[in-house]
Amino acid sequence: MLSVAIIDDEPAARLLIRTILEARRPDVYIAGEAGSVEEGISLLQKTTPDLLLLDIALKDGTGFDLLNRWTGQLFQVILITAFDTFAVKAFRYSALDFLVKPFDPEDLVAAVDKATRQMSEWLPRQLANLLTTQHKQVFEKIALPSAEALHLVTVKDILRLESDAGYTTVFVFGGERILVSRTIKDFEELLPENSFFRVHQSHIINLHFAQKVLREDGGYVLLSDGAKLPISRRRKEEFMEALLRFGSIRGL
Repeated sequence: MLSVAIIDDEPAARLLIRTILEARRPDVYIAGEAGSVEEGISLLQKTTPDLLLLDIALKDGTGFDLLNRWTGQLFQVILITAFDTFAVKAFRYSALDFLVKPFDPEDLVAAVDKATRQMSEWLPRQLANLLTTQHKQVFEKIALPSAEALHLVTVKDILRLESDAGYTTVFVFGGERILVSRTIKDFEELLPENSFFRVHQSHIINLHFAQKVLREDGGYVLLSDGAKLPISRRRKEEFMEALLRFGSIRGL
């Protein structure tokens, strides 16, 4: 049986979560509820949940304050927030599951299902990345879960990304390649648009590594690792403007 703790400062939200889980996930045991950082710490000290549903905005601080203070047994985490663009992006950079209020019951059940399948040994690295990002308010690293490991990659070291059906291969400076079960559209929305550009349906590049734009066969971009990638005709003008803004053109 999956043990779940709920920490949210809204009693109605806690009741909704409990009601959904009791109706849709009879294998879930609600270990307890809390509405503040202090109450949450006390609850976690008394229980040993497998999963924590944690609201970011609490009475006496934030969910990040609670995570910073907690030094006990690990658990999976699903973060809950009212819509906050930076927070949501930070969660995605750390590959942590999250729910945005108001959420659909199906979303809650899907998030719980996913959390039960995730590898708990990844959690310290995910949380460390999240807390660093939240503290600095800068997206320096992105967590990329592959079949073998969780890779924490410095964003500026990503050379390019290439799609393959529902998967994306991330090419990192130094030669590492990471196959991730996320679409290239996910990365297009996530990576900073001032330094990354989707030159083709299958390719996103880091503008910092663009070396030349070749005119042959409609246009290619040559990267510093030797990769030669096609430029979509409909994206070419926008791409050239992006290169000029970035100042990365080495030759035409």
